[in-house]
Amino acid sequence: MTRFAARCAALLAALLIIGFVSLPASAQQGQRVRGRITAVHGDVLTVKASDGRILTIALDPDATVTRIDPAKLSAIKPGRFVGTAARPEPNNRWRAIEVHIFPAGARLGEGHRPWDPEPGATMTNADVTAAVVHTRNGAMTLTTGGQSYDIDVPPGTPIVTMSPGTRKQIVKRAYVSVNNAIPKQDGTLVAKSINVSRDNKWPPK
Repeated sequence: MTRFAARCAALLAALLIIGFVSLPASAQQGQRVRGRITAVHGDVLTVKASDGRILTIALDPDATVTRIDPAKLSAIKPGRFVGTAARPEPNNRWRAIEVHIFPAGARLGEGHRPWDPEPGATMTNADVTAAVVHTRNGAMTLTTGGQSYDIDVPPGTPIVTMSPGTRKQIVKRAYVSVNNAIPKQDGTLVAKSINVSRDNKWPPK
């Protein structure tokens, strides 16, 4: 496998974690977890979920780790490929919930579709064809499949970059996201892929 193919495989796993690529309904049998690591014992993590639950997550031996780093609004430029969850606004516009900027050459999950975690919201993975950055506010136009979508990026919107990570990033107080954590009979959740960040603004609650 080439280095680029390996990076794409890691990013595909990350996209599955956060819902940027859809899986068949039959494969979506696990739990979606977002929270902060409170303890690490080898491959077993204790995570305080965003809803207050204390969960035990066991990492699969071959689990994929994806690193999430904060990015500035100015990083959203024409020619970049991004993914964003967004809420509908008046006048056929959208309001970004979060924006993920992919590495050059990564075009996984391209398209515009409903975003299940929030009724009425959508997920758009597409090229930035126009971007405007003011002092604090931003706006971007995403184009895919011959359609364009105008999306406002208000202050406080989580903006991040994605890259392959390592187990070294999985430490106490790091923030994590798992989309398909499979429950075992003892209550432990098993994760085959995980997103990790030290940014306290990610993942959104």
